[in-house]
Amino acid sequence: MQKKYTAEEARERKNARQREYAKRTGRAADNKYKKENTKMYALRMFLNTDADIIEWLENKDNKTGYIKQLIRKDIQEYSISTTEENNN
Repeated sequence: MQKKYTAEEARERKNARQREYAKRTGRAADNKYKKENTKMYALRMFLNTDADIIEWLENKDNKTGYIKQLIRKDIQEYSISTTEENNN
């Protein structure tokens, strides 16, 4: 008969198994690197109101690269407009 665990005990056992798996497979180093060197943002799109955006992004091979490119273009345009305003 299996022992019954509280929700907290079950969660801790699961976390311990995941940590052990990460060590065995080398994912621990990868996870550490990602934690120290990356930042992640997530977008939630609504199927009915954001359908145009969803369709557009679905046709992009590199969604991350495309979004970064748009943001960098916006930063550059903002920098140019700010510089022009300061010169006037």
